[in-house]
Amino acid sequence: MIYKTTDGTKTWLEQNSGVTADLVKVFFLDANTGWTATLIGTVLKTTDGGESWNSYNYGAASPNIIFSICDLVKFIDQNTGFIIAGKLKQIYLLKTADGGTSWSVKDSLISTTARRWYAIDFNGSNGVLVGDKKDVQKYSTDGGETWKFSTTINDNFFGMLKYVKWLNSSDVIAIGEGNEFNGLILPAYKSNDGGSNWVKKSQSFTTVYDRVKDAYFKNDLEGIGVGSDGFSKAFLIKTTDGGETWTNEVLDYAFGLQTIVGIDNRLLILGTSSQVIYSDDFGITWKSSSKKTPSSIVNFSFAGGKGIAVTRNGDVFLSIDGTGRSWNYLSSAGKNNSGAMIFTANNNGFILKENSHIVKTTDLGTTWQTVLPPVKPGSRNLVGGIDFGDDNTGYAWCSLNDYGEYHVYKTTDGGDNWTESKLFAGPGYISGNLISFDENNAVILGPDLWTERTIDGGATWNPATLSDFPIEFSKRDFEDLAKIDENRAMAIGEGFICTTTDKGASWTYLNHGINDIDSGFYKIAFSGDSLGYIALYSGVILKTTDFGKSWLKNDTFFDQFYFFASAINPAGQAFFGTSAGYILGEEPVVGINDRGITSDFTMHQNYPNPFNPSTIIRYEIKNAGNVQLKVFDVLGREVSELVNEFQTAGKYNVEFTMDKTLHKALSSGVYIVQLRSGNFVQIKKAALIK
Repeated sequence: MIYKTTDGTKTWLEQNSGVTADLVKVFFLDANTGWTATLIGTVLKTTDGGESWNSYNYGAASPNIIFSICDLVKFIDQNTGFIIAGKLKQIYLLKTADGGTSWSVKDSLISTTARRWYAIDFNGSNGVLVGDKKDVQKYSTDGGETWKFSTTINDNFFGMLKYVKWLNSSDVIAIGEGNEFNGLILPAYKSNDGGSNWVKKSQSFTTVYDRVKDAYFKNDLEGIGVGSDGFSKAFLIKTTDGGETWTNEVLDYAFGLQTIVGIDNRLLILGTSSQVIYSDDFGITWKSSSKKTPSSIVNFSFAGGKGIAVTRNGDVFLSIDGTGRSWNYLSSAGKNNSGAMIFTANNNGFILKENSHIVKTTDLGTTWQTVLPPVKPGSRNLVGGIDFGDDNTGYAWCSLNDYGEYHVYKTTDGGDNWTESKLFAGPGYISGNLISFDENNAVILGPDLWTERTIDGGATWNPATLSDFPIEFSKRDFEDLAKIDENRAMAIGEGFICTTTDKGASWTYLNHGINDIDSGFYKIAFSGDSLGYIALYSGVILKTTDFGKSWLKNDTFFDQFYFFASAINPAGQAFFGTSAGYILGEEPVVGINDRGITSDFTMHQNYPNPFNPSTIIRYEIKNAGNVQLKVFDVLGREVSELVNEFQTAGKYNVEFTMDKTLHKALSSGVYIVQLRSGNFVQIKKAALIK
């Protein structure tokens, strides 16, 4: 997919590339002329700002290999451009002299070990190549026709170089990725002789191990690099003296930064999960783009008559009427990846994040304040769970130090202050959850059937009793648990269900009798005494109305979505959050990662989905105009044109049946429904099952 903005990131319009392969690199020479490439040997070119694209085959430059890597597309004028592509252990530098129509090999990295080039830059006919090993840097003096090796870098600080830039006729700066696990500081090098020799400039990074992915220099002195660490941190470095010295900072976002472009002081950064931030003052202040393409929905709740959902990257979405049928972006919960979320009876909300970080809201998610400051990570860590026994007393559980340390925190003042209650030596990773029945009773269920329980407000902890578990389940993991009332709860794990009726003191294995389970039970939600849902990671949904005595199995979303969260609204309807940022329900629900692309029309998810033999597609347009509604297969071939006419503003329902196709028969599978009006486009996926 290709998206374009013409109003400074306020809105993004989808463009049709004409190909179904993933597009991995893009470069624009001006507002109209640009190129983008796939991993498999295709380069696309536009000369009208992306309205149309022509396809060319760069893979023909080396027809004896199957291309699977593309690390760079860059042009230095309308005709001359370069692509770095190939496959593992065979990387090629390709050049075009006719604007991308034809390509030829100018250099290569072919060896028994994997070596890569990542960046290239030119100053007139002088060029520089940098990559991931000390001995792969090269320079050219004839416009990239031939290349010579730079002097091998010989120090203990080298990390893969991801960015290179000519600052003037002789000086070149290169920066790249550190590694906190290997003690490798962020690498920065400078050449004063056009890339022949390199000198380390990492003195400013003596304790900085982050990974710079890209950079932008607005002149030969002022530059800014962007990246992350191993913990999805939004990381920046800045220089005002041409890379001799650097400063660094961490932004208050829970996603890494991938690439940056700029015009003078105006900067635009693309982050992980398609997050976009921008600055108008060369990085002094930052704002988020109004379009939010969320990452995985990791938790959501219904509280105060509203629905609140949070993504892994900390984006918070609101269902303003509390039904869960529609969601809109509300706020950001800030830095560090989000995990668990809970709302108390007085509608105060809490999110437990990685790095032992807790934030609180008192206005149903509009604003968030840190109540447990994050620790500085020195290794991998994850979120366990958070819960309150009453409005004042709560517990939070998370891991540090490569998951092996289990830290339990407690609050007694409604979550304004937290102190560490207990440190456990865990099994070495983390799964499961925590619940609190009241101010004194709380229980943690984790991996390898690990359990701990307190009955005295966290002063002491002891294992819970597990009854009737098959002996072969001893190394199985708990995945989630749901509190039913002040005494009862249900827990799920790798293919098992168990219940407690004594505040978590003992858990009894439940013979659920469900056959053909394709993956482990992952998330559970309960409402009242008897209604409950279990979401399997694979998209299967289980439902009980008798506290787990019997279960109904629903395969509607099987193998279409991975479920990461579940909740039940006040009306008893279940909703499920997916790894792709959708919220799905028992009734049609708009995927929140489709919202915000345009406000001129909205297309809802077809219903039913999957379907056979027909389904209804609902959409709304706010302005009159020509409307096209088409269905394509996954290869991009049109299979049906449902609407192509002028329509007035309003709501429309269109039926799509297996009979209304350009082909005699459709096979089972996923189809793309595309709604187009003027320059605005939206798509949905519809599944046909025969």
